[in-house]
Amino acid sequence: MPSKDLKIVKKHKENIVEEKQHKHPFVWSGSIAILVLVVVTFIGAPLFRGLLKTGGEIIFGQYDGEDIKYTGSNYFSRQLDAFVQKYQDSGNPNANSQTQLYQIWKSAFDSTVYHIAILHSAAKSGLYISEHRIDKALTQYGPYMDNGKFSPELYKSTSNSEKFATRQLYREELTQQQYLSDIQSTLASSKEKMFIKEMSNPERNFKFVTLDFSTYPASEVIAYGKENKKLFSKININRITLKNDKKAAETIYKQLEANPSQFEDLAQNQSTDIYADKGGDMGWVKYYSLESDFSDRKNLDTLFTLKPGTLSGLIKTPYGYSIYRCNKGATPPDFTSDETVKDVRNYLLATEKGKIEDYFVAKAKTFIKQAKIDGFDNAGTNMGMTYHLTDYFPINYGNSYFIKQIKTIDNSKDFDAVATDDRALKTLFSIKKDQLTDPIILTNSVMVAQMLNEKTIDPDKLSFIDTYYSYLVNQFRQDALYKMFLTSDKLKNNFLSVFSKRILRKG
Repeated sequence: MPSKDLKIVKKHKENIVEEKQHKHPFVWSGSIAILVLVVVTFIGAPLFRGLLKTGGEIIFGQYDGEDIKYTGSNYFSRQLDAFVQKYQDSGNPNANSQTQLYQIWKSAFDSTVYHIAILHSAAKSGLYISEHRIDKALTQYGPYMDNGKFSPELYKSTSNSEKFATRQLYREELTQQQYLSDIQSTLASSKEKMFIKEMSNPERNFKFVTLDFSTYPASEVIAYGKENKKLFSKININRITLKNDKKAAETIYKQLEANPSQFEDLAQNQSTDIYADKGGDMGWVKYYSLESDFSDRKNLDTLFTLKPGTLSGLIKTPYGYSIYRCNKGATPPDFTSDETVKDVRNYLLATEKGKIEDYFVAKAKTFIKQAKIDGFDNAGTNMGMTYHLTDYFPINYGNSYFIKQIKTIDNSKDFDAVATDDRALKTLFSIKKDQLTDPIILTNSVMVAQMLNEKTIDPDKLSFIDTYYSYLVNQFRQDALYKMFLTSDKLKNNFLSVFSKRILRKG
C-alpha cells in the first residue's frame, strides 16, 4: 500500500478511535487491552539496539523453576522491542536515560514473567492448542504473507529451524490468548457490580500542599554525609572473581603473589564477573556500593585500608571467591562537591527515606498549626508553599479508567500518588468539610489536604455500569492476575541486581 494511502487510513482510524472512546468508554478500554496484548506479543522488529550494551544470555530470575532470560531473539527480547517502540511513540525517541532504560527493561521483564506464568498455569489446567489452529493462524496472519495472502513460496524458502521457532511462538501466543479468554468468559457477581457503583459515590474535592522529598535541604544532606563519612569514601580497585571454585581461586592468588603484573591478564581469562573484559577494572567505587558484595563487613573495612598495588587476599563473597587489588587508596568524601552531595541525597532516598519523611512530617505539622490560625492559603504563603485544587473524584483506588479519575484542576503531578495509596484515600474520605488531614506520607512527598465539598452522583448517571460491567470485570481480573503472578512465591526475582550489574554497569 502506498505511503499516502497509509496516512489516510491512519487518520481515518484516529477519528474512529476518538469517537469510540467518547461514546463507549468501557468498550474502548476493553479493545485497548486486547490491542496492547496483540501488539506486545506479536511485534518482533529489532528496535533501538543501542539499549542492549551487552551480549549473550542474561538470566533475571526464575518462575516455577523456568529461567526468565533475555536472549537476542526470544520472548523477552520481543517484549523489549515493543516497549522501546512504545516509548518512542509516546514522544521519547531517545529512550536511553537510566530511568527510561530501567522502565523499559522492567516492563519487558514483568511481561515475560506474566507470559511464562500463564503458560505454566495453562499446562497444569490441561489447556491445549491444536495443530490445526496453529496452521490457521500462520496462514491468516503469520510471517509468510504476501500482499495479504499466504505465500507457499515464502513458506518453502524458510529454514526448518525458523519454521519450528515460529510455530512454537504462535503456540505460546495462542495459549496465552485462549487462557485469558477463558478467564474473561466467567460470569461476574451482581454484588460486585453494586460495589463498583458504590465506589463512584460520593465525590469530593480538596485543597492541598505537598512537601516533595527532592527539596530536602542540602544542609541536612551534608550533615548526614559528615556523620557517615565512611559510607561515601571511595577507592580505585580491580577485581577477579571465581564462582565457588576455591581451589582455582587459591591457585590464581599464588600466581598473583609471584607475579602481580599478571592481574589484568588473569582477570580477562579467568574471572567470571562483569569486569573481566576490562581486566577487572572497577574504577572508583564507594564504600556503600560494595556493602552487598561482602558477607563479612570486616573484609570491606580491610579493603579500604589497602595501599596502592597491594592485594586483598582471597575473600568469600555472595558471587564466589574474589581477589581485589588496590590501584589508588581510599579517599574521603568532599562535601563541597555538588556530585558528592547528590550522591548522599540519592543514598538517603534509597536507604534512609524515613529520615527524610520525619523531617517533612515535622514541617507539615507546623503548617497545620499555622493553617488553623491563619487559614490554609495564608499559611501556605507564609511558609512558601503553593497549594493546588483537585477536581471532584470518588474513592477510585488505582485510578481505574471506568469511574471518574483522581486528578487536579491544574494537572499537577503532586497528587498522583494518592490514587494508589489506600491509606491516603481513607484519610481523605474520612474527614469533614473544611477539616485538615494529618500529614499523609506518600511515595516521595508528604501531603496535607483540606476537604472543600462533597457531592452525590445521580444513580441514573451510573446506569452505564450495568451495560458495560463485563468489560470492567475483565479489566479487574487481568490486573489481579498480573499482580498475582508478579508477587507469586514461585517467582525468584533478581531483576534489580542483574539489571544493575549486566545492563547499567556494562553501559
